[in-house]
Amino acid sequence: MDAARIRFMIAIGALALLVGCATPDTTAGDSPSRDDVLTVQEAISAGSGEVRVRGYVLIAADRVARLCSGLAGSYPPQCGAPALVVRGLAAEAIPNRESAQGVVWGGEMTLRGTLAEGVLEVA
Repeated sequence: MDAARIRFMIAIGALALLVGCATPDTTAGDSPSRDDVLTVQEAISAGSGEVRVRGYVLIAADRVARLCSGLAGSYPPQCGAPALVVRGLAAEAIPNRESAQGVVWGGEMTLRGTLAEGVLEVA
């Protein structure tokens, strides 16, 4: 196993630990406003309009970019559901990006754009 793959597996394990230990926001009745940074699921529920959404960007071998709720621990990783298709995002804009077998991915990031029918159009 090469060093890059080992680092990737350690990062996925650390991410799983952090997510498992996170304290959810239990504020009842509050729905996010359009100025808030939304999760992918919240953005899908919002439906359409100007949004800021936080997730993991993955550009699959078929060149379709997605903003994912998480990344599966495979190598290369796969997009965890739910996910939004992203248009207008260049691979070069993904910070700390990695690639393998035609797949490009990076860490968690926030994208701003217009959401319509499950597609996030970024400028």
